[in-house]
Amino acid sequence: MRIIFKNLRTLWSIINAINASGELTDIIEAAGSRLSNLFDILAFSILLKKDSDLYIYCDESCNRLFVDEVAQNTIKTLSFIIGERLPPNEIHTHVERRRFETRLKGSSDSTLKSHISLPLINEGKVLGCASLNSTLTNAFDAQALQFFSLITYQMASSMKHSQVISSMKDMAIYDSLTNLYNRRHLDQVLEAEFRNSSLEKHPLSLVMVDIDHFKPINDHYGHDEGDRALIHIASILKGSVRNYDIVSRFGGEEFLVILPKTMLKDAVVIAERIRRSVETSPLSVGDEKVYLTISLGVAAIPAIWPDSKEEFIKCADIALYEAKDKGRNRVCFYVPTQHPIAKGVLSR
Repeated sequence: MRIIFKNLRTLWSIINAINASGELTDIIEAAGSRLSNLFDILAFSILLKKDSDLYIYCDESCNRLFVDEVAQNTIKTLSFIIGERLPPNEIHTHVERRRFETRLKGSSDSTLKSHISLPLINEGKVLGCASLNSTLTNAFDAQALQFFSLITYQMASSMKHSQVISSMKDMAIYDSLTNLYNRRHLDQVLEAEFRNSSLEKHPLSLVMVDIDHFKPINDHYGHDEGDRALIHIASILKGSVRNYDIVSRFGGEEFLVILPKTMLKDAVVIAERIRRSVETSPLSVGDEKVYLTISLGVAAIPAIWPDSKEEFIKCADIALYEAKDKGRNRVCFYVPTQHPIAKGVLSR
């Protein structure tokens, strides 16, 4: 009886830890680091259907063969549950070695002899599967199955909640059509970058982008194809910049690219690369190839010293409209002596 109460307390602590976890990795950590307190296992594994991530928490004594067996068995189990084959080479495996609180210890010839595998299901949707893995024959009884069922139920519920929260966060910062950062998030990021540039005296560049003759595209091909054109340009923008640059949808058919620690001459090179990529990458509309072009305006610190991020954006916008006035499909950059605007922009 004393053992049963001890196991129930352990089960309760595991479920509480899972329930208190907000992020997906925290939920997996909460289970993976505690299950050996309740079960005689050498490994706990969980394979998530989305993104094909396999997490294996195993005792530090586990040999490579045992870990591989656990991985293969978990992949086969989820494949059976969802009714489709999961290619092992497409699974992203994450192995965490820990010192488990268990009477079992692995050896060089340890093999997988017992496992419990249960699906992670929430609202009728399979999120993945979780498994307990042991070197003992018949290591798990009816009580172990009941306890593990409760744990996987709580894991699936917490994972679904985590996905909802993550989706809400994405909606708050991403444009729903292009999946670029939206204007609200752009303002926050640019404010931080502008402040950092001012304090640290780092260069910072902006590139304002506008699709040429966008209204005729909507009028001729329809708004659905207009949306596809926006998605097409967004994809090219993301593929043409560095991984630390920030690309956002500014509004309508305009986009803004933030280039941290980038001088004017380098920003112009990046803008020209974007322009050429758009010019040479047609949009397929049925059997027709539609060639789009863009105009770009560049502004950079320290070529100018704007007093605010709004003034900085205005400089890039003025350069963009110069590109439009000169015939479109070109890059222009803001020169203070040619485009004097509000106080503070002129070179110091």
